[in-house]
Amino acid sequence: MALLEVFRDHGARDDRQKARLMWLVEAMGVDAFRSAIEQRMGQTLRREVHVAYDDVWERRDVLGIHSQKQPGLFWAGATVPAGRMLASDFYALADVADKYGDGTLRLTVEENVIIPNIPEDRLAALQAEPIFQRFPIHGGPLLRGLVSCTGAQFCSLALIETKNRALEVVRQLEAELDIPKLVRIHWTGCPNSCGQAQVGDIGLMGAPAKLDGKAVEGVKIFLGGKIGENPDLAKEFEKGIPADPAILVPRLRDLLISEFGATPRAAPAASPATPAGASA
Repeated sequence: MALLEVFRDHGARDDRQKARLMWLVEAMGVDAFRSAIEQRMGQTLRREVHVAYDDVWERRDVLGIHSQKQPGLFWAGATVPAGRMLASDFYALADVADKYGDGTLRLTVEENVIIPNIPEDRLAALQAEPIFQRFPIHGGPLLRGLVSCTGAQFCSLALIETKNRALEVVRQLEAELDIPKLVRIHWTGCPNSCGQAQVGDIGLMGAPAKLDGKAVEGVKIFLGGKIGENPDLAKEFEKGIPADPAILVPRLRDLLISEFGATPRAAPAASPATPAGASA
């Protein structure tokens, strides 16, 4: 309640572009913001000391099929591409949870879904359900790590369309590259950062850009966000990049190769030509 009161009294609530808690913290500074909350609460908040560890515990990838600590039970983590679900998808997932699990579902902060408590003898049948053609259990290394805000299709604050473009870009990149590990690409349509671009391995934030001298939808590229132990915010790497996949895909391809160990896929072998006069 104290935090809400501080935001009520000091936040820029008359400006939709600045009506976010993060802007108030930036304007006041962390120490002054903390002091204002303490004054409202009438007590001192505990100061946490960040501890850095040499032996870092890698954050788990919860998508795919995993055994639970309960003997004989598994969970299935399914990718929801760009976090977009329809009402019919909710019904389909609920039916799957009832049929193969215990009727419960869990949603992740990366916009994906987990079906827990699946007996081992039901795993094969579960993976054959039609819903998992759209929401793959074993998605690619970019699709699994993809996060996107609503974007300009449904949000008036967004500077660019995000979800459809994010899917197009990821599918092109996965078709062109072998990527050895999950790479988290976060898209956000504006500086409010609902898509949390600053915590992605690669962050893309809607921003102005020019192409052939004309204003077009563009992005800022952020690089190096980390979550889990020893977290860090991504740093702005490049700006003014047109969001057109014809331009953005090659730029991201170069980054995935130079920073994340990706390698170009070999072009498919051409089919041998049919000799003249031979029947096809």
